[in-house]
This record gives sequence, structure tokens and C-alpha cells, in this order.
Amino acid sequence: MSSKKSLSATNLAVHQHLGCDLYIHNVYNGAPTSSTFGEGTSAGSPSELTKAQFKRGIDWETALYSWLDHSQLLLKVPSIPLEADSLLENIQADDRSHFFITGLSFWAPQAKLTERFVQARTEPLNFGLAKPDLVEIKRTGDSVQWRVIDAKASKQVKTSHHIQIYFYTLCLTYLLRPPFFRVADSAGIWLPPKDGFQATPPSIDNIKAISISLLAPALDAFLFRELPKVIALPSERVKWHYNPLCRGCRYEPECRTRAQDEGRLGSMPNISIDDAGALKDLLRISFVSALPNRDESLSDIEELHELVANPAKLEDIARSSPTVVKKAKQILSLPKRVRMKKGAAQSPIVEAARTHEIQIIPRRNYTCPSREDIAVIVSIVNDPSSPNLGGDYFCITPYSENPSIKLPSSILCPANEVIAKLATLIRSLAASGIYTSQFYVWSSAEQALLQSHIINAALTSSADDNDIRLCIGALAEGASLLQTTFQPLLLSGALLSFLGKGRKTKEEYKACLTRMGLSTEGPTEVLRKRIDNEVRRMQDESAAHPGYEERRKEFGQLPRVVPLKKEIERQLALPIPGYWDLPECVSALLPSEGVCPSDEQIFTAYKRLKYGKSLHDLLVRRNWLIFSILKDFRARAVSVTGHSLLVNGGKIPSTKFMDICREPHTRKLFFMQQFEVLAKLTELWQSRIDGCPEAPTLEYCNVVQGVNGPEYIFRLLSGTIDVPATDRDYAFYDKLLVLDTPDLSSNEESCENLPVEALFDDLGVSGLVFPLNRYTKASWGQQDPRVQRALVVADVRNVYTDQEKRGTMVALRTWGNWQVLLKAGAVYRLSSRLVDFNTTKILSALFEIDLRWSSEADMYEDEDNGPHDVPFLQLIINPTSFGKIPSAKKYVKAENDIQKLFRDLKGLGNNVAGSLVLKASQHRATQRILSNRLSVIWGPPGTGKTYTISLSLLRLLEVERRHCGPIPKIIFITAITHAAIEACQSKLLRLMDAYRFIDSLPHKWLDEVEVEVVSRGNDHPAPPKSGSGLRIYAGTIYQLSNFTKRNSMEVDCVIIDEAGQMSLGGISLVLRSLSDQGRIIIAGDSEQLAPILSAKYPQLKFSALFGSVLDSLMFSQLSSRASLGDKARPPSPSPADESEFQASQSTVVQLTENFRLNPDLGEFVSTIYSRRFKPQKVQARQLAAALKTLASDDGKQLRIQPHISKAVQTFLVALSDVMFKQPQTVLVAPEVHSITPAKLLGGTSDVSLTHRPVSLALIRLRSWSAHTQHIGYELHVHGEAAVAAALVNSLQKCSPNDDIFVATPHRIQREAVKAALGRIKLQSNVASLEDGFRRMHIGAGASNSKVTVDTIERLQGSEAAFVICLFSLPRTFTSDLGFLLERRRLNVAISRAKTLCILISSDEVLCPSVKVLANEETAKGYAFLKAFEKRAWSYNLSVNMDNFL
Repeated sequence: MSSKKSLSATNLAVHQHLGCDLYIHNVYNGAPTSSTFGEGTSAGSPSELTKAQFKRGIDWETALYSWLDHSQLLLKVPSIPLEADSLLENIQADDRSHFFITGLSFWAPQAKLTERFVQARTEPLNFGLAKPDLVEIKRTGDSVQWRVIDAKASKQVKTSHHIQIYFYTLCLTYLLRPPFFRVADSAGIWLPPKDGFQATPPSIDNIKAISISLLAPALDAFLFRELPKVIALPSERVKWHYNPLCRGCRYEPECRTRAQDEGRLGSMPNISIDDAGALKDLLRISFVSALPNRDESLSDIEELHELVANPAKLEDIARSSPTVVKKAKQILSLPKRVRMKKGAAQSPIVEAARTHEIQIIPRRNYTCPSREDIAVIVSIVNDPSSPNLGGDYFCITPYSENPSIKLPSSILCPANEVIAKLATLIRSLAASGIYTSQFYVWSSAEQALLQSHIINAALTSSADDNDIRLCIGALAEGASLLQTTFQPLLLSGALLSFLGKGRKTKEEYKACLTRMGLSTEGPTEVLRKRIDNEVRRMQDESAAHPGYEERRKEFGQLPRVVPLKKEIERQLALPIPGYWDLPECVSALLPSEGVCPSDEQIFTAYKRLKYGKSLHDLLVRRNWLIFSILKDFRARAVSVTGHSLLVNGGKIPSTKFMDICREPHTRKLFFMQQFEVLAKLTELWQSRIDGCPEAPTLEYCNVVQGVNGPEYIFRLLSGTIDVPATDRDYAFYDKLLVLDTPDLSSNEESCENLPVEALFDDLGVSGLVFPLNRYTKASWGQQDPRVQRALVVADVRNVYTDQEKRGTMVALRTWGNWQVLLKAGAVYRLSSRLVDFNTTKILSALFEIDLRWSSEADMYEDEDNGPHDVPFLQLIINPTSFGKIPSAKKYVKAENDIQKLFRDLKGLGNNVAGSLVLKASQHRATQRILSNRLSVIWGPPGTGKTYTISLSLLRLLEVERRHCGPIPKIIFITAITHAAIEACQSKLLRLMDAYRFIDSLPHKWLDEVEVEVVSRGNDHPAPPKSGSGLRIYAGTIYQLSNFTKRNSMEVDCVIIDEAGQMSLGGISLVLRSLSDQGRIIIAGDSEQLAPILSAKYPQLKFSALFGSVLDSLMFSQLSSRASLGDKARPPSPSPADESEFQASQSTVVQLTENFRLNPDLGEFVSTIYSRRFKPQKVQARQLAAALKTLASDDGKQLRIQPHISKAVQTFLVALSDVMFKQPQTVLVAPEVHSITPAKLLGGTSDVSLTHRPVSLALIRLRSWSAHTQHIGYELHVHGEAAVAAALVNSLQKCSPNDDIFVATPHRIQREAVKAALGRIKLQSNVASLEDGFRRMHIGAGASNSKVTVDTIERLQGSEAAFVICLFSLPRTFTSDLGFLLERRRLNVAISRAKTLCILISSDEVLCPSVKVLANEETAKGYAFLKAFEKRAWSYNLSVNMDNFL
């Protein structure tokens, strides 16, 4: 073995990318590599693909350096290792205040690094030459601030990038010494523009910064503690796993052989490192519970084989660690619920590795057709160094097993020719009208390339528009899926809704007909009749062949382009270790076909010979082999009884593409609403085809008479069911109830035995109110006969604990044909169905807005793409176009007089007048509302948002009456929840009463103000047609939409509360009725949870269409500079962005006075907002005294473990000591202390001398076991819940009149806490938990319930004195970190607290792997959590989980 004995930053980056300790061990110790590297290339000779990828990186660096040089921002230094003094001379010689250094290289400061190793008590390692791409220099006075910037040509930041810039920063920190050099707190990765660096110049805004202080804990531990231990191990003891990431590693051949020979997990294909970890966890748990005579010599594969063959043992493990078993079953392709037959169970994945034979995975498949007349195979050559985003060369070949079919010609052409040729091929396929066809590619990567090429052609290509439209309609995954059998249902409903909203003009009918492709000739009534006939035809098409019948025959949705490799992975287990691609698949399935050309061979032919015969021959052979694999795959994908597992057949191609909106933004939103329906249906289809394995199971008990009819009582056996919301307009019947029949064994598998839910047609009844009436029952009659016989729809009426508190009971109402057949003791499963009353309403509103835009366009011939004075479009395209109102100055002056009057009255002792005085930021918001047509009130938690908009509205009405006289007005107030609407109504009425209470005020105008809640829009009385009344209608967007549809009206002002939770498409329902000069007032908080979207949407360059209406308004400009994250939501600006934010978004006013949060808690929460909060309350000393009373408590809490009870008591008493400024040794003091003046914190200077308010507390939970290092997630949750229950019990003892929230990210945590509380004997004056939940009104402010345990989403909008947040994880379960570390979720949970927030977390969350920081949004959440940790008084609590077994 040679001895390299040093590492580079690149070695560290590769180690992070591979996740392989063996790689870094071999590199440092100089382990020899195989004589070959890659496919047919010698060691040290990179492949053509590798060279192309490398060239892309070089090209990006060249473009970046050229741009910096042209911008006079670049300083080049000699490419030799520089000392600090030499670098100092170069910087001092440059008089620029800001520039970037390139060419820098230096030797790692080995002596300083050795000191760090010694401090960590590990063996020092050697590091070699370091070469950062750039060092950014900012000169400030007599010193310079520097940070490392690395240029990466990837699409996103990776963990491997982070360790490189951290290592460079660490080394330079020792080399560049203060005071002249000051290191910045961040380093950055400079990514190319999203449009490609060949088309768009670089921008400093594309630097993705990461805080060095966030990286340091994890990477210091890795570099100085973990890495030396790995290096020192014997090679046979080093951890490694052979997996798809190993492709191209220099040590791959040896690892591949070892994995197979030793029966490791890597002998199975496509087992990721995380998957391997889950399987190792399962084997570890199995080992702990194994018999003494267990054979320890078994390989991993044999151990899995034996465990799977023992279902009883697997189920026993599942009872204690269900998450581990669930994950393992998914990896090993095991059914989630199995009715056992004779013979042992087997995993096809494991058996393929054991027997070296291909195994069938007996699961149904609806995404690959069982047959088609013509299969079209597409192969794409993609040059990584090319600027083309959608591939560079295409080979498209039609095949058929029917010799009588005349096939279209094959296509072999470069990218710029493919659209025209592909359109010709599609027309040829569609021309027959009788032959089915299906497009295939080999991999998901090729599928993405094809989609990207089609979309980019639509945006930038000079190809014929009809050709592009045809390709989009036939192949583009998004748009083409809209042209399905369900789209006519949605569109017909939208058009009917449009036609039903009052009479239309002839021009509107003609515009509608034009978009539908119909004649526009004839009088108005003929035009209307023509539209109506087309709508009826569309509905008929959905109720007869090929519409409704086709939808019933086709389960789910066949993708227009099927990635065959993905289907094979789902259906076949191949005996190939690590990973496989097309050549390996051909070798396994079709050994007689010979060698398949590899990607490297094809790419080499492309690069060297361009479009020569050799390339064509290789591509045509590749396509033929893909088609041959497809045929072989279908022959194998059958059950034991001979039934095909592929449940769908191919379809006749359709090139229809109904696109009835023309304005780009409404078109996108129009499609988005349909995508949402499709995404929800797809999720349901995926679950139902496997028999709804995640559905809760219920045991039927009995029937009782409820208020509205019989209610069927079940005992919950598995899963969780949400407590029904109390503010629903009516029963949704949003569940399906069927007799539970676990997955059939393989010898019973057939497509005739589809689960009954799989046959349910959601769309046929999604918009109907249950129970059905005589007019709607016909829709139920169109359901499959099995559905009508064996399924009922159900509505959850109540969820409660039985009297013995031994189980959870569920009360259901049902509708269907067989509820009388429910049998006591029988088990049923309860799954979701699609309920959608609103999509057609939104589509209709968007269509109406689009027609209005089109009609206005005639007056804006030179501005075709503008909003054309359509308020909804102004809002999303150009918010500044609303502008000021003409009387703005007069209104503001009059309002100032009103404000002064109330302030003077308050000074005279009139407390009622004092309630009508606005605080400073509230007053700014009111003046913004009075003087502008568009106002955005950014209301962080506890800042009086509802009060502000209510009082601002009254001021607006009073001022308008003074200046304009008695003019009738219609005002809408809307929000996403009934609770928020009722809060607005209540606040308005109280403020109006306050006005009336002041005798000296003229308030006759208030007599004309009517505030009405629209709870049933279709039945609500219309506003009077005469008079001068001021009508304020409050309701959800859907009820207000019904109201305006029934009563045509123009609205003068729309107030949107909770705008951070409301989608743009939804708000069109009320904005379509806004007058051209109407006002829009939007209020909400962008740092709280946003709308939950079912699908993922792309980031748009100039607008944020796919988030909330608040996101769109506040960050439409900032979002073009920042990543929108997984759900396309723009981030909030940091406080550093405040000046730019205020300048560019002047429509936004942030409220800063905080009435809920204590000063120290408000100070922390405000760190993520643009302006700091101004506290309006102080923490009373009573809390400290109340907590102190626990010191004399005996600590006995019924059914709580004594050590937990005692620990919680100790924690709370220590908090009291801290508050009283008394010595204590239990809590760890915070690193960051409040900067709020002591007088504001404590109330008075005297009190602050003896009292320290504390509102942030942290419990570091450590779960442990004497039997195993592996603590299952569920077991950990029970321990966490016990701590939460003990806290609740103690807080209730010392503060019996204060509300308590327990905020849980997950429902499983909620149920565990409820169960733990149910075991405690609560104080007699506290309502039962079940009663509390029945009385709870989420979103209505303070709850009537004393204890509320619920998910964070459902607690949004409410508050409590004490909030306990559960954010901990066990050591072995970290896959949930991205969800837990969402900043909005953390903010909502923490900011519910009025007095004290106790956050329960763990080291796994507080000190996670550096991998989680690669996601920009997760990194923000982690920074927020760390800021809480630094400001909180913390306590370490260990819980023995053995007591919960």
C-alpha cells in the first residue's frame, strides 16, 4: 500500500457526496485502485461524459471571471502558494473597496490544525494545497472583510460544496490574522443563472450564502473528531455501502465484488445510503430480540431473508417500531398489510440477490400500459457542456407487433429540428383514429429532457406555433395531462358557472366562442345557445364512450411519456448489485440480444463523429433494445395465476388541447387549479391501487341516535383520525368506508380483484352535497356496481376516548346502500375521497377575468400584455398601478384630526376613546389605506392586525362620508376560516359600540353601517338597490362568490384577512366583482404557514403566482433574486434587506407594536421580520411566584414516571429562581440576552432589580435505553409525550386559569400527548380533554379549552399563555428534519405563546448533519431554531425509554 497521507478539499467534498467512509480511508492511506476506471477507460483517463461535465464547470468559471473582470471586480494573483504577507501586499496595492481575488492557493496551516486535533484528542491528519475559486474582499476603513466564494456549475447547493468552502474558510482564518483581516460570518456558492450562463450574465445575487457559524458545529466534529477515527480504523472495519452514488468512484470494482461476495445490502440494486440505514436499523432491532442460538455468521441478505420469512416476528417488531418496519417494507417491496397463506413470506428484492434470479414484484401498475398498437421509443443525447437545456440530438423510432400497421418514419435529427418532425409523427399517429399508441423513454432523466425541450421551444423557438402546440398537447407532462377525460368535467362546470352569472354581452359570448373554437356568427341568443350546446356535449362526452366509460376503464392516469426504467424498477427485482442501467438490464433480461451500447459509447460517437452513421446505428439499436425490453417486461409482469399486473391499456392519441385563457398569468393560474385536482387524484390513485395501506382501520361497535340521524360508533384500531373542524358549512362526507380486506397473497393477485376504492369515481360526485337528493342520486348510479354494493361515503362526527380511557372511539355518519349491513366486531378501513366544491368556481372566475382583460385589450393596442385596469391582474402583474386616490391628502388630514381627537379624549381620562387610538405603525397602516387603492398590512403574531383593519375601515367610512356625502358602498371582508371572519365582525361591532359610547362624537353615519356575515351565499338577501347604506359583508371567498353570482353587484372595497394562507386563484372569486376604482386591503403574515399545495410548481422569474396572495404582493420582486423552495414560496426578506424592501414595496406596512408576546419573546420572533417589535406588555411577577409553588409539591402525578415528574418540577422551579434572580445550578444560561431595556421587560425599574422575565425555555431531551442504542421513533414520541404531559400537569397546578397549548408537528405526537394526558388525573376544575376539543375554536383567538393539543397548522391564528412545542427526534430517525426545520412552522408554534414558550428538542434537531443545510429554506429554519437556543434557558432531560415498552 502506498502512502499518500494527506487530504485535499476536493477529497473532503467527494466523501460528502458519496457518503462513504471507505473512500476517504482509502484516499488518505493510499489504497491502490482498479486497473480500469469507468467503462473501458484506463485509470486516470476520464470518459467523454466526464470531460463534458468538467468542461461545463470550466466554462462557467471562465464566464464568471470574464464578467467580474469586465465589471472591474477581479484581482488575479499568481497561481503559486501565497503567504499571508504576499496576499496582504496584493490587497493593499488595490484601491477598490470591493473586489474578488482569483488564482489564490495556499498550504493548509498544519500547525494550527494539529492544535485542533490535539484539543479533540484525536490523531492529527495532514492536508494539502488549497485552491478556493474566489475570495471576496470588502474594504472597511483600515481593515478588510473577506469571505470564500466557490463557483459551481450545478443547479443547487450541495453538502459537498459546503465542506469545501468551510475548509477554505477555516484555513484562511488562521492565515489571515486580525486586525487587518476580518472574516465574514458567511461563505458562498456562486451558481449560474437559472436560464443558463450562456444566455444570461452572472449576478452577485446568485451567490448562495451560508452562515459559517451554522456549519461549524457539524463540520468541526467531522473534521477533528470523526474523520481521524475513520482514517485510523483497519479497512475491514470501515463503514461503506455499495449504491448508485458509487458510479465512477475509483474503488467501485472492488466494492461491487465485495458487496456480492459478502451478501451485503449493496448486493441489492438501488438501495440508497438512507435505505441501507433503515434496513440496518431493522436488523439491529431483530438482533436484540433474537434467540440466544442465533447464527451470527449470516450475511445481511440471509438475515433479511430469515426475518421476512417470519411474519410473526416482523409484526412484533412493528408494534414497537412501526416506522422502521414500514420503511423496510417499502424498500423490500413487501405488502404493507398481508393476509397470510401457506408458505413463508418473501421479499422479491432480497430473493433476487440471494438466488441471482429475476423476481416478480406482485403489485398492480397503472402507469405503464399492458399493450398498445404502436410504441414510440425516444432516445436523447445530452451534452453536459452544451447550452441546450433539453437535449442535443434525438432518435425517435415507432415500433409495432402488428405487421399490418404502416409505421411513420423514424426521426434522427439535432435538437433544432425535432419539434417539426415530432409534430408530423404525432399527426400521423392521430390520423388513423383507431390505433392506440404510447411514447417511451428509458430514464426519468430523458423524460425531463423531453419535457424541458418542448417547454423551451414554446418560450424561445422559432418553430411553427401549431407544431409546438401539438407537441405540448400530446407530450408535455403538465399540459397534456390536462387533456384527460376529467378536463371536460372541470371545464364544463366552469363554463356553466360563467354562463349562470347574470346576462352577458354579445362580445363576451363571441370571445368565449372564439376560445372554444366555435363560430361567432349569429345574434346574442344564438351565441349563448351555441355555448350551452357545447357545454352539454362536453358533459355528454364525460358520461359516455370514450369519456366516462374510458375513465372507468382507465385506472389513474397513464403518463404521456413512460420512463421504462422506472416501471421495471417498480415491477421486477433484478439480481444486479448496487445499480443498473440499460446495458445491465439488457444483459439480465435479454442475454441473447448481445451487448447494448452504453451512454458513454453513444456520447463518444456524438462528440467525435457528430451526426455520422456510427451514431445513428448506435441510437437505432438502443431504441430497438428498449422496445425488446418492453415486450419482455410485459411478459414477465404477470401474477401466479397469469393475470397481467399492468392494469391499463394504451389509448388512441389525442391532440386536443383546450386552452381557453389568453392572458399569460390567468392561463397559468387556470392550469394550476386543474393541476391541483390532478395531483390530489394521483395521490388517491396511488394509495387505492395498493388497497389504501395507510388508511385507519376501525372495528364496528354499535349505532346511536345523533342530532341529525344515526351515528355509527367504531373503535380505532390503527392510524389516526383528525378531530372534525367545528366551523364547516356542512357535512362533507369526505371519507370512504369499506370492509377491510388486507392485500391478497400473490397467488390471488389479479386485476379483477382491484380494491373497491380503486373503482370509485371521485369526480362524478366531488361537487355534490351528501346525503344526495332525488336530483343528484343519478350520479351515484353511474358509479361502478361494486362501489354501489360495497362502499359508503362517511363523515367523521366525533373522535373521543371511551369511558375506560382504553381506546379512541370514532362516530361516523354514512351514506350509501349497505350501512345496514355493518357487523359488530368487523373491521373496516376509512380512506379519503376528493371533495371539491370550488375548482369550477375559481376556473369560472379566472375565465371571466380573462375575457374582461381581452375586451379591455382593444383599448390598449400598444400594451397587449398589461393588466388593462382589471384589478385582479393589476394585483399580480403591476401592484403599483393602483396608485393613490385623488383625495388622498384631504383624507389623511381628516383622519389625523380624528386620531388627535381620540388621543385628546384619552388624555382627559376617557378609556373608551383610548381604545380608538391607533399605535404608530397602526396609524401608518390606516393612512396608507385611506390614501391608496392597494394596501398590504403585514401583521406578525400579536400585532393587532384584525383591530387595525377594523378600525381603519371605520376611519375610511367616516372620512368618505365627510367628504363625499351619503353614497352607498359595498364592502367585502373575507378570510380562509370562519373564525377569522367572525373575529373581524366582532371587532368591528365592538369598535362601533365604542364610537357610539362617546356622546360628544357625531355618529349618525354609523346607523347606516350594516355588518352581515354571509354564511350561505346562495340564500343571503341582496343589498338594497336604493338608499345610501354602507353594507359590509363578511364571508369566505366561496360564500361571497355564491353571493355575487346570485346577486350581480359591484364591490367598492375588498378586505382580505389571512392573506398568507389564501391562494391567488382563490382570491379571484371576490376580486372579479371589484369595481375598476375599488380598493383592496390585504392583511396577513408571510412568515406563517402558507397554502398547502398538492403539486409542485416552477419558480417564475418575475412573479410568485403559485404561493399565497401575500407572497405574490410582498416578494414578487425579491422572489426573482431568491429561491422559492420545494413549494415555490418566496422567502421573507432579512432585516438587512429592510431599506431595499421598504423602497421597492411601498404598498407594505408592517405592524410593529406587539400586544401578545412578552418583550424577550417578541424580540426573538421579530428577528425574522423587517422591523423590530415594540412590546406593549410585560411579564407579570405572578408567574415566577406561581412556578415557585411547585417546590413544595410532592411531585406525585398519577401515571407519570416519577423521574420525569421530578425532572419537570425541578426545571420549572429553576425557571422561577432565574426569574427571581436567585442562584440555581440546573439551567444553562442563554448566550444571547435581551437588548430590550430592563424597564420594558420588568414593567418598572424597581421591579427589574429583583425580577428577570423569562419567556423562552428549552428542554434538551435525550432518549436512551439499557437494551439498545436504537430508539424507535414511536417509542421516542411516547417519552416526549410523557414530558409534555408532565409539563401540562405542573403548569395547571400553578396557573389553573391559564390556557395551555401543546403544539405538535405531527398527528402521531398529538395522539401520544392526548393519550398521556388521558392517563393523568387532571384537576377537578379542569374540563376533560374531549370536552376541551369539542369546545375549541381554532383561529378565534383564545380558546375556551384549558388544554389544547393539536398540530401546528390547526393552531395557527390562536394563542395561549403557555405553549409547549414538540420538536425532538431520536438519534436514528432524522429523515424528518426538513419538515421540522421549516421556519414558518417553527414561527407559528413559538409565537402562539403569550407568557412562556417551552420548546422540547434534541441534539438530533439542534445539531443535525450538515446535509440539511444544503436546502436554503431548511437552513433558514435551522438558523431560527439556533437563535431560539441561544436566547433560551435550557435544561437537559434524559428519559429511559425502557419504561415505555
